[in-house]
Amino acid sequence: MQIKVYGGSCIGTIYYNGKAKVMVIDNVRVDSDKRRMGIGMVLMEKVLSIALDNKIDSIELLVNPDNYAAKGLYNKMGFQKTDKEHHRMILRKFNE
Repeated sequence: MQIKVYGGSCIGTIYYNGKAKVMVIDNVRVDSDKRRMGIGMVLMEKVLSIALDNKIDSIELLVNPDNYAAKGLYNKMGFQKTDKEHHRMILRKFNE
C-alpha cells in the first residue's frame, strides 16, 4: 500500500503471519520543507484508518534511533516501543 498526502508519503505491507493480520510500515517520509506542519500525523491517521478498515491486528515499524520527531509522533499515536527501535500498535487481540 502507498499513501500520499501533500508533502509526504507512506509505504507499507499487509500480511497474514499465520496468527494475525499485520501491517508493516516500511517508510514514512515528509518533505524536509514541510516538516512540523502535521503531515506525519495525517499520514499516520490514514494508516490507522486503512488498518481498521482491513481488520488489521497490529501495525509494526522501525524508527532510526536518532529520529526523535518520528518517535514522538509514534508515541502520540499510541505505538509502544517493543525492542530497540521496533514499535508496535496492537489494534485487535487474536486467538492463539
